[in-house]
Amino acid sequence: MLVRSGKDGTHALTVEHAAQRYNKGVLENAAIALAREVPFTLFVNDGEILSISTLPTHLEELFTGFLVSEGVLLSREELLECSVDHDNKLVMVDLDVPKERIEKLEQKGMLTSGCAGGLVFSLEAAITPSGPRVAPMSLPCSVILERMRELDTFPGLYRVTRGVHAASVADQSRNLVILEDIGRHNAVDKIVGHCFLNTIQTADKLLLTTGRITSEVLVKAARSRFPIIISRSSASAMAVSMAKESGIDVVTYVRAGRFNYFPHGAVKLVQGTGEEGISGGNFFV
Repeated sequence: MLVRSGKDGTHALTVEHAAQRYNKGVLENAAIALAREVPFTLFVNDGEILSISTLPTHLEELFTGFLVSEGVLLSREELLECSVDHDNKLVMVDLDVPKERIEKLEQKGMLTSGCAGGLVFSLEAAITPSGPRVAPMSLPCSVILERMRELDTFPGLYRVTRGVHAASVADQSRNLVILEDIGRHNAVDKIVGHCFLNTIQTADKLLLTTGRITSEVLVKAARSRFPIIISRSSASAMAVSMAKESGIDVVTYVRAGRFNYFPHGAVKLVQGTGEEGISGGNFFV
């Protein structure tokens, strides 16, 4: 598999706009930093698929993650080449996959910022467990709080613009990588793509996001076989129902030492040293 990228580091990720800021009764002129939003068009095997508006960084991870999330790309051997042309705003991907998978992507369009969700052609196929259930992973509650604290305090573009989402893949000791985007779905796809490209085993990892857990985000977690997805925000009822079907645990509203927990058999939460794990149907509020 060959990955090529052009001039990723030469493109600014923020743009300053003249504006006014109201503070403590005073309206003053100010230069406000905003996150850049750039549409890139995806070509698969020389065929145009769709455009995604995104923060123009980690584009190989984004578009690879998108193809994984849509069930088009199943193994690294199927990805022959991924190249990014920043000047012409193109991403070219060559795949060795059955024609039927690519035909699923023939519906073209613009995905605005990745917050409207992906195409997600088959929710049922995505959430179907891939194999027999394994023993639940023991996970201290303190790990959830600490990994989310690290995500919340990440010194990235959010501190500058207040206008991006972040997602991460973590083990129990640290966040392995944190990536940002203007869209919450894009940020998760970047993590999915990073794990895929770097052969990171996800069965014992945590997927964290600053955005809401919708059905589309849950599908991305299911496609990548994460046992648990954690958000500082909420989850939709459909996402939790799908998580139950696929055996993925869901944690929401992680903040101020508290969170909600929807257990579905993937994780056994440990409240503290010597305390019993939590595997029932109750959750923290």
